[in-house]
Order: sequence, then C-alpha cells, then structure tokens
Amino acid sequence: MATLVFCLLACGCASADEVEDLSRHIGKAVAAFEAASHYQEQCDRLDAASVSQRRDILADWRYGNDQADYDRVMSGLTRQIPELQEQLESQSAALAETISRDLQRDTAQCDKLDEVLSDEQFAVRSSVRELLSLTRKLGIDIPDRPEMVPLVKTLEETEILPLATLSARLEIQMAQIGSKEGARELRNLRAAREEHAEARLEADGVQILFGRVTEDDELREWRDDMQSAFKARCRSFSEDAHEARMAASVGQDMVLVGLPRGVVDSTEGGTVTLNNCSLFTLEETGRPMVQEEDSAGLMLRPLEFSEAYAGPAAGIALNDVDRLIYDASFDTRLDGFGNGYVDRQEDLYVLLRDGTAYLHQWSFPFTDLAVTLSQHREPDRWFTWAERDGKITLTSTGGVNSGAEHIIETPHRLVPFDAQLLDAEYYYLQVGMGGARQDRRFAFSEDGAVRYSRGGFVAGNLGTSYIIVSGEDDPDTLARYRIEDFTLILENDGEVERLFLARPESTDRKRPDTLVIEGTAYWLDDEAGGE
Repeated sequence: MATLVFCLLACGCASADEVEDLSRHIGKAVAAFEAASHYQEQCDRLDAASVSQRRDILADWRYGNDQADYDRVMSGLTRQIPELQEQLESQSAALAETISRDLQRDTAQCDKLDEVLSDEQFAVRSSVRELLSLTRKLGIDIPDRPEMVPLVKTLEETEILPLATLSARLEIQMAQIGSKEGARELRNLRAAREEHAEARLEADGVQILFGRVTEDDELREWRDDMQSAFKARCRSFSEDAHEARMAASVGQDMVLVGLPRGVVDSTEGGTVTLNNCSLFTLEETGRPMVQEEDSAGLMLRPLEFSEAYAGPAAGIALNDVDRLIYDASFDTRLDGFGNGYVDRQEDLYVLLRDGTAYLHQWSFPFTDLAVTLSQHREPDRWFTWAERDGKITLTSTGGVNSGAEHIIETPHRLVPFDAQLLDAEYYYLQVGMGGARQDRRFAFSEDGAVRYSRGGFVAGNLGTSYIIVSGEDDPDTLARYRIEDFTLILENDGEVERLFLARPESTDRKRPDTLVIEGTAYWLDDEAGGE
C-alpha cells in the first residue's frame, strides 16, 4: 500500500495514524477477497465437478463480508489514485502464485473451501465497514450504491404476468447468484439471492400479477394440483375499497397490481411483498396474459382439507397398520419480553406393515385419508421405517428432504379407546409467546352427550407493561358422540364430524389420564367431576 500511503500523506489529506488504519484495513480486505477469488478459479480448474458447490460457498462468504461495499471502496480509491491499481494487480498475482503452490501440496482444500474461508483471516466484514467510515472521513469520493429507477408502467401498457411465470423468472435471476439447493443451507447465500431478486423487481416497477386470492392479503396461482412457487402479499392498499374487495374475493382468480417491496424465498415457496395494492378482475384490465414456458415456477400444491378427506374408512385400513406412534416434546422457553411459554411439538406417525410410514397432521382419522393423493401432493409426510433397540428410524421418501432420517428415541404407542362412551372431562392448554393462551375442553358423559369449547386470552408482559386482554371464545357446542376405533364421531343438528382420537397405551383403559384428539394431547381434569 506504499503508493496509497505516499499520496495521502503528500496531499495532507490524512494524519499518519489515519493513513496507517486505512492501509491496514485495505491490506486485510484485499488479501481476503483476492485470495478467495484465486481459490475459486484454481479449484474450478482442478475439480470441475464441484464448481456449483464452490460458487455457492463463495457467494455466501462474499455477501457475509459485504463485498458490494468493498468493491465501492476500491473503485473510489483506484479512481482517485490510479497508481494504486498497478500495485494491487502485482499483489494479486503474487497471491495467486502462493495459492497455486499451496493447492499443489494439498488439493483437498478445494473440497473443504468452506473451512478455508472460516479462518479468521477471511473475516473482513469489520474491515470493510471501517474502510467506508475512514474514506468518508478522509473525503475520498466513494460511489454510492446504484439506485434502481423503476420503469413507469400502466395497465394499458403492460401484459399481465401469471404468478407462476414471475416465479420462474425470479428463480432465473436468483440462480445468477447461487443455487436454490445451496441457499437451503447457507443463510448469506439465501439473503444474497433475495436481495438480487428484489433489485430486479424494483427495476421492473409496478407488478401486474394473475393468481387466486387465497387470503385477504394474498394471491397465489393455482394450476390443478400445482401452484406458483411464489405468492404475492399486500403490505398496503391503494384504497380501502381494494382492501375490502380482496377480502371478499378469497377463492377467486383475480389480477393484483402493486409496487414491489421485498422478496423472501424458502423451501415451502417464496413471497413477493407489494405496496399500494389494487385488485381487478381479468375482464376489467382488458390486457392479454404473458405466455411463456414457466414450469420451473410451479410446485406441488398442498392438499386442501376437502381433498385430503376421502370419507369414512376410505383411507388407510386398520389391518395394514403395524402401530401408531406419538412423538412429543413440551419445552418451556422465554420470549423476547421475558414471558414463559411452552414450545409444544406433537407428531403422529402411522407405521404400516409394509415398512412405510405416514406423518398424520389432519384433524380427521388416518382411516379417512385420500392415500394416493396424499402420496402425490404431500410427499414430505411419507417415510420408510425401521426399529432397533427400541428406537424408530424414519427415512423420508419424498419432498425436499428425501433421504433425511429422523430418529424417535422414545416412541409412545397409541391405541384405540376401548369403549364407545366415557364419563370424564379433558382439557387442552397452550401458553404461547407474549402470554397468548388457548383453552379447549371436551366434557364427555356416559349418556352419549359431549360439550366442547374453545377459548383464550392474553396475559403477560409486553415490554414494560403487564396486560390482560380477553380473546375470542367459541361458544360451547353440545353434541352426541360415539367412539369407533381411532374416530370420535360428533353429531349435531344432523351434521357429522369425524375427529382422530386415541389414548397412550400406558394409560388406564377406561379412564385414561391423557387423550390425543386431533393430534394434540388433552389431559384429564380430575376436578371437573367423574369418578
């Protein structure tokens, strides 16, 4: 950095201490960014099969160390001191030779580039930030981040973009930074991909999107059993009338117009956030739809309740079931305001005699499941299973986690309730973050009547204040009931509802202390009566 030191001291722009700090941070940052680039280039020549993986690792590292700001600083410095560029190139060439010799001695470094970059010498984010501060203080002109100037578009000038098409385009843009698979594991890579997609959307300006209104602020395109990988969510509306119209249009295909605000990507599908939303019918726009190949922008659409429910005993046959396993944990934690809450995790696995298993998460019994449709549309809920030393190992057979294993250390077996009727009251209590509380009850009588209710309130510390706010209570419902195998059948005014019900094998057969209803544990209320 001799050229830089000489120029800054000669012009009187900085003190000796300031120049020393600037030179030290530049040296560390340049060495790290240049070395990372040389590792990537030379490893790519030595091992072409892992180019994509290294690209993801480097993109993750560069974003985490603010390379965009580093590039701005170096651009400003070399523009103000042109002689510096030649010195940097000479330093980079010498570094390339050193790395080449290092890789000749140990080519295995290419297979563990993430470990190489985790070394302290590559942690230069603080140096980049210091460089921004120092150059600003010394009056060195550093170019600003480029601003995206949105295109001015109106409905009359723009074709309508199906959300599946937008999803495919976004993935193409994000793939320029790194792969979707890599972003599942690398947090900075995911953020870099999202930031790049946001910049492209902002440059495009107003978005005119086609899809189905799935919530009062959400649009997602549906195509048979597929859906767009991205959904659009409105953060604000242009008028109250458009907000009300969207709430009233759930389930309808509509056109949403808004300004891009942000992009979030995930394995479950991404979200494009919009501001200043307006909602129209396709006919009202009078515009054609963009027509292009967009299959890459589609993903399986999760089952709706009406699709998953096949009808009484039309699903998994009891004779095919080896056992039913309940895997649960109830951990007490603290939220950001110091409130205690229960992190309640409950999973219900149906282990079949053919070696397959199903994670059942519907309120109805698994015997009513549309099995073929489930295997196609919710593949992440299907596994193979094996038992060893009292533990159950589940291996995913579909979805993004195919091949992943989950071990149930202490499997609790569930069995049907023996009798058709019981005389006891069971409650469900869940205290969530912020003090949010849910109460549910089932009061069973031996005469075949059941009263069930749901309620809740919030009580806890929010910041420095203690609050108690009543929540909405569902009115008590009185119904007739009976129990058949794993099914609680409720009849009320001619309507029949079928809920999953079981008891842990270790509990009392006639009056168990725990019932699992709709996949969640209810506990016996001894003070509520019964014998």
